[in-house]
Amino acid sequence: MNFIRQAYALFLFMAFPRLLSLSSTLRTSRAQATITAAGAGAKLKLYNGTRPSGTGAVTGGNTLLASGTFGSTIGTATAGALDFDEAGFTQTSSGFTAGTPTFADITTSADVVVARVDIGSGAGNWQFTGTVVVSQNITLTTLVFTEGNAA
Repeated sequence: MNFIRQAYALFLFMAFPRLLSLSSTLRTSRAQATITAAGAGAKLKLYNGTRPSGTGAVTGGNTLLASGTFGSTIGTATAGALDFDEAGFTQTSSGFTAGTPTFADITTSADVVVARVDIGSGAGNWQFTGTVVVSQNITLTTLVFTEGNAA
C-alpha cells in the first residue's frame, strides 16, 4: 500500500507540477547549485538545430554557433533566480559560425553540460534577438534564469 501511495504522489508531482510551490530560499539554493556546478571558467555555448533531450550529447545535427567563457563565477543567486555576470563574459567572435541559435548549453570549463536552455519566444525560453554573425560579439543583457514554481 505504501508503494501505491508513493507512486500516486509521484504521478501528481509529474502530472500537475503547479501543485508544487517552492519558497524563495529553496529556489535561490537551486540557482546557487547551478553556479557551483558550473564552477570557475564556465562556458555558454549557443547551438542551432534540434535540441537534444535533457543534457545529452550534442549530435551531428547541431552546429555550435558561438561560445564564450565566464570568469570566476557565472553570476549570483538571489530571490529565486540566477543573474548572469554579463560583464565577466569573454568571447572570440572570429571563431563564430553564422546562424540563429535554438538552444544554449551552460558547461563547466571541461565542457560538461550543467544546464540546457531553449532559445525562442514565449515562457520558458531565453530570448535572442538577431543572429550570430562571424567576427561580431554577442551582447548579453539582463540574462537571468528564474527558478520555477514560485510560492
